Parts: sequence; C-alpha cells; structure tokens
Amino acid sequence: MAKKAVIVVTLVDESEEKTNEELEKEIFYELSKAPLVIPWMKQLEKVEIIES
Repeated sequence: MAKKAVIVVTLVDESEEKTNEELEKEIFYELSKAPLVIPWMKQLEKVEIIES
C-alpha cells in the first residue's frame, strides 16, 4: 500500500499577481528539482499522511 503526503501551504501575498495556472506550473517545476524548494510558500499549515 502506497503512502501519500498532502502538504497545505499559505502562499505569499505577491502570488495574487499571477494566475493559478502560472503558480501551478512554477510550483510543479520547482518541486521537480533537488534540493527541494517550494516557491511562493509563506508558511506550512498542514501535513497529512494518507494510505491509498
């Protein structure tokens, strides 16, 4: 059984200047790189581990 982590973050106020599509693409790109950096993250709100 695979485990998945769900991370909920609050984005910085400046993220309002970009479209959701732009943010999704940029965040996906940055998460694909190592070392891991989450662009636009202001603070970590929640991490949830689920079984699927």
